Amino acid sequence: MGLGRDVQKGEAMRAFRGQYADNGKELRAASRAAVGHRCIRCGHPCPPMKREDRGEWTACDEHCTHGGPVRIKLHADMGYFLPNARATINIADLIRDGAVVEARWRILTVHHFDGNKENDAWWNHLSLCQRCHLQIQGKVDPSIPYFFEHSEWLKPYVAGFYAHKYEGLQITREQAKERLDELLAYELKAGGGKP
Repeated sequence: MGLGRDVQKGEAMRAFRGQYADNGKELRAASRAAVGHRCIRCGHPCPPMKREDRGEWTACDEHCTHGGPVRIKLHADMGYFLPNARATINIADLIRDGAVVEARWRILTVHHFDGNKENDAWWNHLSLCQRCHLQIQGKVDPSIPYFFEHSEWLKPYVAGFYAHKYEGLQITREQAKERLDELLAYELKAGGGKP
């Protein structure tokens, strides 16, 4: 899946195909709801809101694991400040200490994992904030065999994809979790890795 592979300068990102289903908005909304309206990669929350209410900055909570850009308000009588871009920030600690932390451009989207907008299988809908979406879309192509261990957040989706790819099955999220090691072993075995 090329998690370590960045799109190189001048190289085209993979093309997405297909058209969204007529009820695509509802399907994507259901996918976001199924994961608690938060990014499955960085944990940033994004409750449902009207498009016109989506702003540049959205509130973080103790589940956020992302980096910046963020802005922080340490006390109610203070304004926000932007930490140095290279600073390591523990959002959960700041929030526990009473700070307000907001992240920039982390609105929740749905990424079609296999690149096919017509495929509305649960494993093909990755609920990702805008920043994570762009990073994953540019690095991860499930059609390219990946012989290393996947990130924990991605494993159930990869298992669902592999059930479809190698067994021709559409399985549920629960079945993917039950068969996780077995399904993920398909490409580990092919690459000589440990199943």
